[in-house]
Amino acid sequence: MSIKSKIINVGIADIKVGKDTDILRTTLGSCIGIVLYDPDQKIGAISHIMLAKDPTGKDMSKFPHKYGETALPILIDMMKKEGSNIGQYSCRIFGGASMFKGINSQFLQNIGEQNILVVRKFMEEKKIPIIVEDVSGNEGRTISLYCEDGRLLLKKAGMEKYLYKVR
Repeated sequence: MSIKSKIINVGIADIKVGKDTDILRTTLGSCIGIVLYDPDQKIGAISHIMLAKDPTGKDMSKFPHKYGETALPILIDMMKKEGSNIGQYSCRIFGGASMFKGINSQFLQNIGEQNILVVRKFMEEKKIPIIVEDVSGNEGRTISLYCEDGRLLLKKAGMEKYLYKVR
């Protein structure tokens, strides 16, 4: 971490973009963290979606970053506003854990799985390669994207590891 580095926390149902020495960080359970990174321009973004779709159809206009169906197009637009277009960046996805074991609810049991599916489908449609995945399971994760070189620090189940693949 550089002396000039700035840590930008990405909250639940939030999207943030960073550049150069910025570090984007979020913590995930059943939510999905979608990481886009342009290695040539050193621009990165993280979207932290809670649910794949708005189950009521009434909430997504009020909270568009909360749902994959509305957050993912916004994420792409935010990268474009920073000067990075599709084809210049790749995608890495994290989270989607089954965090509600023991609760007898089909909806809660499938949140992580549905989140993973909506991201994979969107990226495939937009022809954005998903180059790294650490999804599913039962543990939460914290991810930190270092915009200066694209490395990602993954913390899960008491372990930490850096992921360096950016293309």
